[in-house]
Amino acid sequence: MKDSIPLIEQKMRELVQQWFTAEPLVHFTELFIAEKVRESLKFGQMTIVHFRMFGGTGDHVHQAAAAVELFILASDILDDLQDQDAPAKAWMKAPQAVSIHVASSLLTLSQQAMLDCSMDNDIRVALMEMMNRQLLLAANGQMNDIMNEITDESTYLEMVKQKSAALLVFACMTGVMLAGQPWNQTVAEYAIEVGVAAQLQNDLQDLLRWDDKSDFLQRKLTLLTLYLLEGEAEEDRWINDYFQGRLSLEEAMLSRERFQEACERTGAILYGSVMSRLHYNRFEELLGTIQEASPWKATFLQIINEEIA
Repeated sequence: MKDSIPLIEQKMRELVQQWFTAEPLVHFTELFIAEKVRESLKFGQMTIVHFRMFGGTGDHVHQAAAAVELFILASDILDDLQDQDAPAKAWMKAPQAVSIHVASSLLTLSQQAMLDCSMDNDIRVALMEMMNRQLLLAANGQMNDIMNEITDESTYLEMVKQKSAALLVFACMTGVMLAGQPWNQTVAEYAIEVGVAAQLQNDLQDLLRWDDKSDFLQRKLTLLTLYLLEGEAEEDRWINDYFQGRLSLEEAMLSRERFQEACERTGAILYGSVMSRLHYNRFEELLGTIQEASPWKATFLQIINEEIA
């Protein structure tokens, strides 16, 4: 599937050249696309895999994959601007007003590209309804994440299913529906499961890092930081003090080894790994029930495992 990456990138750039006429908008958008390609185009790859999996033929799937990736790029830009935790990204180095404008323009471009990826009006309507539904789910999840008011496992999982998993459903279902098939509930369910598994892996990484993306230093409530906060050991009370604002960032920064030891000792790392594996196993179980997946299973798993690893 890696040979599809240049085709998705090419189509993304063609769409920019087709619809954006302001030279600065073209310049910054292409700069941001280059950054996105260096990182990953896995959502577009998932669209292509599902299109082929469900009997789709033709090259128009590359435009659908580009439409998906243009939205994901817009989402990434807005997410990083909101979190202010990725200073090295091209859109974080550009003037903020420029990055916001590019992101908002990409949201519209992705919808236009999706509309134009099929000549079948029934497919176009079904795709747009599905796209808007999933993106509205993601918008709700993103707002809940911004508010940082997660209180327990159920509210965390609901937020992740809306914010992250809804976008995976969007990518996979675009391929299914572009192939002329209706909404597939099993595909939706396994996309949600793999989305939760991937987010938990991401949370594990962000729990232990010690920079702007550290969930601990940012006082970000995730399933893993909640697990730590629920601990009753006297030696870990300082973690709760930091989240409650009774301990300063400067003081917490001096406790890196102490924090890592607490993550190991309390079982927070093991807990996150086990939870991620449970959701991944459920994804594999559901994938195994899709007869159409058989010839494409290895390819799909390769894309997924690059995300989960």
